[in-house]
Amino acid sequence: MLSSRYSILFVLLLALLFFSCSGKKPNQQNDSTVDYENPQLVLQKAKEVLGSNVSFAYKGRFDMDTVVEIAAGIEIQMPKQWGIKFVLLKLVGDQLKEVYETPLLNGSFKQCLVQKIKFPYFDHELIYYNSQDYFIGSGGGEVYSYLVNFNKKETYYAHLVTQPDKPISLFISSNIDIPQIKGFFISNFKRDYPSLKIISKDVVLKY
Repeated sequence: MLSSRYSILFVLLLALLFFSCSGKKPNQQNDSTVDYENPQLVLQKAKEVLGSNVSFAYKGRFDMDTVVEIAAGIEIQMPKQWGIKFVLLKLVGDQLKEVYETPLLNGSFKQCLVQKIKFPYFDHELIYYNSQDYFIGSGGGEVYSYLVNFNKKETYYAHLVTQPDKPISLFISSNIDIPQIKGFFISNFKRDYPSLKIISKDVVLKY
């Protein structure tokens, strides 16, 4: 009788072990073991959290935390809503989670320049975006540029506009209180548009 009870207990333990192992998906991976130095895996993990419309994903140090952090970009294209968002993901425990996203911003990730950038003024990295000539045509157009400071949850904005028979103008957002940031935007645009004029009110082009 005693050996029979031990046999039943052994079978129950085996069954419990089987069901606990089979309940885990074959492709499920603990995020704490992922090689985040691999750019392809970083993009893959960002898409698993945010969806397939992720255009880029970079591992970096974007605030004062020391955990794994990923900055990602999402492009939204709907009939009544279009633009881009920048998102910060962090490894919380053993899972990658979204902790912050910018409002929807003008721009597109097509033919753009986007990269991590480090200023001596900051102890962390920022994300730099420039739409380049994607919104520029033969009759003029515009260039959107952003510096995303996830640590302060701020987006610094510069907007260059070209119109026929008008001076090339550059608007810089009022939340830029750091001279190095303002100088960065101006010097970048002046390389391509040396005669640009700084304006105090943004211009909205009608297409």
